[in-house]
Amino acid sequence: MQETKYIWRNGKLVLWADATIHVLTHTLHYGSGSFEGIRIYKTKTGSAIFRLEEHIDRLIFSASTINMKIPYSKEQLMDAVKEVVIVNELEEGYIRPLVFSGYGELGIHSSHHNPVEVSIACWPWGAYHSDSSLDIKTSSYIRLHPKSTVVEAKICGHYVNSLLAVLEIQGTKYHEVLMLDCDGFVSEGSSVNIFIVKDGIIYTPQLGTILSGITRDFVIKLAQDLGYNMVEKQILPQELYDADEAFFAGTAAEIAYIRSVDDKIIGKDGHHPIANKIKDQYKKTVHGENLAYHSYLTQLNTNSSQLDLISEEAI
Repeated sequence: MQETKYIWRNGKLVLWADATIHVLTHTLHYGSGSFEGIRIYKTKTGSAIFRLEEHIDRLIFSASTINMKIPYSKEQLMDAVKEVVIVNELEEGYIRPLVFSGYGELGIHSSHHNPVEVSIACWPWGAYHSDSSLDIKTSSYIRLHPKSTVVEAKICGHYVNSLLAVLEIQGTKYHEVLMLDCDGFVSEGSSVNIFIVKDGIIYTPQLGTILSGITRDFVIKLAQDLGYNMVEKQILPQELYDADEAFFAGTAAEIAYIRSVDDKIIGKDGHHPIANKIKDQYKKTVHGENLAYHSYLTQLNTNSSQLDLISEEAI
């Protein structure tokens, strides 16, 4: 990870190395927090954050599912994201807001006694997967059972589930995992949503056992606007094996082609004509070249009044 200079922490900018916590911080022990991953891209008119408002909405929702009231408004959080990006002079990269239960009392029932803290970091980050096309393997771990948690929330503790799945393929030829749901249907990857293409129709797992991905939501709209029939349904593993194309979508991974699943090559000759159109339009959108989706971008201009957000006293 390439460090930047400042992290926004509880309303102030602090040096990267000074953004520390106590070892008895509640979230460190129990996963009682929520987070987001947000991308910022270069455009011809300056840098722009992709779907900032939607990410902050989900951050607030996720925190609320574990009874955490964030001590900042939606607008304050959005301003803080802009602030930390501008002060770090980050033109393109990744932004990580985190809401967590801080140091106070320890114990599962004690979280309401602890302060709710917020940090926002950002850093340069290129492609999540270095390979252009991925070989994936079905995990022996299922996606979190929908009756065991709020699966639509992006809660810190949920990602132990993903970590266990990824550890299974560590050191192997596989780049990513496929997780099934509790009924044996296709769910998602370790941190990405999945789409398949069959006979010109695009399919993706329906909500209920998956994270309601913000990039997933955009891909669905993009596919429909491009004239494709887009279907959300339960997908059997065999349908994935028999697909003409398959791809992942997520903030970090962006659009990533799937070459094989459980050593079964998807489609013919590794071609992804429909996924490629989706990826092309996605890239044009995030780089400000697709005016139809310009409202999805929060444009930053470091020469504008947005610089007034930054408090020299806080730094």
